[in-house]
Amino acid sequence: MPLLAATVLIVLLVAAVFAAVEAALFSTSFARAHVLKRQNRWGSHSLAMIRGKMSRPVTTLVIGTNVTTIVGSLLIGHIATETYGDAAIGTVTAIVTALIIVFGELFPKVIGERYAEPIALASAPILRALTYVLSPLIWCIDRLTAIFAHRARKIVSEEELKILSEIGSREGSIEDDEAALIRRVFSLNDMRATDIMTPWRVVDSLSAGKTVAESAPLLMHKPYSRYPVVDSNGEVVGIVQAKALLIALARGKGSDSIDDFMMRPVFVPPEKRVDHLLTLFLSNRRHQAVVLSASGKPLGVVTFEDVLEQLVGEIVDETDEVVDLRKGR
Repeated sequence: MPLLAATVLIVLLVAAVFAAVEAALFSTSFARAHVLKRQNRWGSHSLAMIRGKMSRPVTTLVIGTNVTTIVGSLLIGHIATETYGDAAIGTVTAIVTALIIVFGELFPKVIGERYAEPIALASAPILRALTYVLSPLIWCIDRLTAIFAHRARKIVSEEELKILSEIGSREGSIEDDEAALIRRVFSLNDMRATDIMTPWRVVDSLSAGKTVAESAPLLMHKPYSRYPVVDSNGEVVGIVQAKALLIALARGKGSDSIDDFMMRPVFVPPEKRVDHLLTLFLSNRRHQAVVLSASGKPLGVVTFEDVLEQLVGEIVDETDEVVDLRKGR
């Protein structure tokens, strides 16, 4: 009787360990494992490696669970037969099966999920070493299973990341404004230049060939930092900075042509994605682009600030007279 009880207890403990470790590993996300690695927590390096490629460690756990259950059942059955005879096999098997299900599977997995991080960190180095020892057997199993199933690479989709940010916001792991920023980042590729541009009908422009002094009245009464320059045909031929013209005026160069201060304009098509606009502005160190139709007609102006507003919300400073020119004047 003591030998039978001790064997049952050992089988339950070993099975419980495998079940708890499995639940803890699956409850610790890939991202969390790398956060722990950055914090240099004990066992975090092994945990990050395991979470990076779960197939082999999981195979190790499956092997351990099945070996424990099968070998343990055989030993328990043999001891029960020697102690109580063949008639007790059915009863002992039913009792042991119930114990393994409850105390070797269900309870340990609940504990593994509840205390996922400490269990995962403590078990990761041991599991990694055990996986290395069993690597020849695991390799054979992988080759066999590969015949019947193709393993697709797991990719986290945009929709899944959005859901994760919402869950993180509800649970308090990330702030509400951080979750909103994540949602806005993903919305950039759904918007086009025409969605955020200022329509050409409300854009203030300067005329090519005019002098700095002739252009000064507009600069004095408008708070804009850059102006498109158009020729007599209404085509955009350049961009000038208001600061450069005002400095020239202050230095007595009012008779200079504004053409001397022009920069080459950046043109984008109406269907240009906003995330691509952000890359364009950053890579070219420019702050303004002109949206052109297929026929070369200017449709509007889009700025770096317009793109940023899609991420952080409306940007209004003390010089803004109209909050959103896209809504008209």
